[in-house]
Amino acid sequence: MTVDSLPVPGFKANLRDSDNRVLGVVTDRYKVVQNVDAFAFTDSLLGEGVTYETAGSLQDGRRTWILAKLPQKYIISGDEITPYLVLMNSHDGTGAIKAAMTPIRVVCQNTLNLALSTAKKTWSTNHVGNTQQFSIHVEGRKTL
Repeated sequence: MTVDSLPVPGFKANLRDSDNRVLGVVTDRYKVVQNVDAFAFTDSLLGEGVTYETAGSLQDGRRTWILAKLPQKYIISGDEITPYLVLMNSHDGTGAIKAAMTPIRVVCQNTLNLALSTAKKTWSTNHVGNTQQFSIHVEGRKTL
């Protein structure tokens, strides 16, 4: 006897609304955060003077990101540096919602990975509980 599917207590499939495609299998505690809600964080955090540079969807929509260009620039060792805020949202249960300050212009998975792994200031929240409150991490030290 073959079985096409079995219920697994404590888990559920996270489906995309448009085509019911499975984005990931998540725990019952997982809270869906729509991209529009996650990305609204950048609007409220940064206010006026911010322009959106790029955005993307990776791994068939399992991860999405948006990149905001900040209005000020810095001169470091004679080079002009443009600061960005990148926000990444995952829908497959493998990661938190993450925001990071970075000089890297994100355009693909590689630059997203680089921006998130080298950022000196990051904010993150898991997809459980109150996702409206980001935990703030500054240079590896967690603060509330």
